[in-house]
Amino acid sequence: MKNLLLSFPAIRPKFLLLAPICVFFGTSIAFYQQVPLNYLHFTLAIIGALFAAISVNTLNEYQDFQSGLDLNTSKTPFSGGSGLLEKQPELAPTVFKISVGSSLVVFLIGCYFLTTIGPVILGFGIVGLAIIWLYTKWLNKLPFACLIAPGLGFGLLIVLGSYFVVTGTLNLMASQLAYVPFLLVSNLLLLNQYPDIEADKTAGRNHILIKYGVNFANYTYLFFSILTVISIIALYFYHQLPLLILASLIPASLTFIVFKGLLTYGKDIGKQPTYLVMNVIAANITPLIMALVLVAC
Repeated sequence: MKNLLLSFPAIRPKFLLLAPICVFFGTSIAFYQQVPLNYLHFTLAIIGALFAAISVNTLNEYQDFQSGLDLNTSKTPFSGGSGLLEKQPELAPTVFKISVGSSLVVFLIGCYFLTTIGPVILGFGIVGLAIIWLYTKWLNKLPFACLIAPGLGFGLLIVLGSYFVVTGTLNLMASQLAYVPFLLVSNLLLLNQYPDIEADKTAGRNHILIKYGVNFANYTYLFFSILTVISIIALYFYHQLPLLILASLIPASLTFIVFKGLLTYGKDIGKQPTYLVMNVIAANITPLIMALVLVAC
């Protein structure tokens, strides 16, 4: 129990908020459509999303320690790991057990949904667990897979998966709105890779910053930012959403300020934490505002 408590920083608690926000966003779409909701499934979806995030964080922490990557990274408040295992390497087995145990919780919740909802949930579960266990060692070697994996996990799988488990159905609006967090979360993780370019190279990673360079990554970030804004506006008109949904453009537009910072500082953007904070605000607050508006209206 002592080692479990000491290993708490490895779950990266301040990064766990995005998971329940995405569950809330998916559920808010169903609420707005006045679809009958299963609140037990909503609760289990939040638990499953949190444990999925914990599993990703702790496995990444463990594997980066094992590879020696964490010893070479430039720590920022949003990247480079917690630093726990560098100071207390004896906790590595416990951190790995937390990751395995968290994945087991996700698996068991998935089994419950399989028996109560049906086999469609298998697709969400298989892809989700694959992202958790393949991201650090394998997906980081595939530039575009690495780019979209975080957005796919949080944006599409959690948002759509949450909508599905609380309603038992899928529809076009939920699928389209899920692209907003997909784009923002992809940008969130992309920006956090900038401070670790050299360290990632030594560890054998091959994300787009390494494969195609900083300039290409800058404009990929801009492209996703533009798509986010266009998506919000287009979906507002297409689905005749409440006018207040456009308030989400305010935090989403912070990514354009971040892009300006990328042009100025490039790979040294990690030394300018203000831009990293703006990136986090955009990824978390944009879907949260959208969800609150959908629930309120």
